[in-house]
Amino acid sequence: MRTELLGQEKNIVKIKLEIEPEEFSKAVKDAISSLSKQVNVPGFRKGKIPRNILEMRFGVNAIYEEALERIMPKNINQIIEDYDLDPLDAPKLNVEGGIKEGVTLNCELTFEVKPDVELPDIDNLEIEKVIAKVDEQNIQDLEKRIRVQFAKVNPAEHEVREDNLVDVELTVRVLNPDGSEAQEQPRPTSTHEKINLADQTVRQAVRDALAGKSKGDTVEAVFDVEEAHTDKQLAGKKVKYIMKIEGVSEYEMPEVNEEFFKKVFGDDTTIKTADDYRERLRQDILDEVTRTSDADVHSRALEMVANLSKIELPENIVIRQRARMRAEDEAWAKDNGVAYDVAFGLDSEEGRKGYESLLHSRAEKAVKDAFVIEAVGKKYGVRLESSDIEKAFEDQSKKYGVSKGMIANYFTKNKQDFERFTDDLRLEKIVDVMLSHMKIKEVETLSENNNNTQNNQAQEQ
Repeated sequence: MRTELLGQEKNIVKIKLEIEPEEFSKAVKDAISSLSKQVNVPGFRKGKIPRNILEMRFGVNAIYEEALERIMPKNINQIIEDYDLDPLDAPKLNVEGGIKEGVTLNCELTFEVKPDVELPDIDNLEIEKVIAKVDEQNIQDLEKRIRVQFAKVNPAEHEVREDNLVDVELTVRVLNPDGSEAQEQPRPTSTHEKINLADQTVRQAVRDALAGKSKGDTVEAVFDVEEAHTDKQLAGKKVKYIMKIEGVSEYEMPEVNEEFFKKVFGDDTTIKTADDYRERLRQDILDEVTRTSDADVHSRALEMVANLSKIELPENIVIRQRARMRAEDEAWAKDNGVAYDVAFGLDSEEGRKGYESLLHSRAEKAVKDAFVIEAVGKKYGVRLESSDIEKAFEDQSKKYGVSKGMIANYFTKNKQDFERFTDDLRLEKIVDVMLSHMKIKEVETLSENNNNTQNNQAQEQ
């Protein structure tokens, strides 16, 4: 085997490979021998079928291709080792002049390799982490939500009051920035909804519109929807709720006693007193706040390192990522029964340009993040071990109250879900190791310049 570097442009590497006639002839003989043992041909025993019969049945080109496939893996592996390549996928192969016996085969292999990533000095980076804590208001809010969950709901004849349950006929309208209705509407029909004003997550604009109103009244609430909202039809848009009040109900709260504790935690609960109950709620809130804080610092640390890393993104990979994201958006629209163009505002030239720009930015970020994560994992030698998966199964078992065997069985039947599961585990492990090298500053609240500092450092580099 003789090789030669033909050239490299960004993340595309081209290698010339020469396969000697003797090596290829041996591979052809091996391919014929293997085929002879596998196929049934009337009048011949398996393993004793002549070459000319096999050529008539399969064609000589098919036999040549089979022979080439037999010898390419070891040659490719040797090239990867010799040229220290980190390929993204199997290389593309082109044989100059076609595949023939008795001559040297001149092969051109085109490798798509991972781009170089210049990571920042992670050991000198500082990230803020909010100290997990619970205050009295947190406990009171959770107490209230739980009591509402177990409360009786009674119809009321009075006007809407704080903490009532309001039945409404809801129409959602998307608005232009100037307040006029957008030409295309994602939800042209009304739906019947129950708005629980005891839920602190209900928007203030909705609360204000309903307060003091009565059955039969129609009210409106206008507000801006967050960019990160899960409903892609509404995310980042100005929205108007038109609500016709069809009924008002109030909650009859249960008493907080041992019977109530059993309803909340089960008959075998050890909670007997109000103090025990509040301590349990405090611990549950603290656990959730801790998980949220950990997830937040993970996200910001990864974003910081990605912003500070230098990498020349391969456009061909960005294009493929953009195509995948577009397909995901189309699938989302189909699953939700809405037109793709309407859901993503593609009904105008301005909307299309905005969507394409956003799609490209998202794709670039996803590609960069993926390569940075890979580089960090390589830098610190992070590998996902079987023990990591075993522990994750145990955690899932406790979380969902099912056996580890059931979880393992599910992933055995759902390979794609298992791949996503292990990818998430590996990402978490890489970020954990990365954070162990960073300076973590615990704070009451994040400083205003925490993210600004990251962005400034990124711009300087």
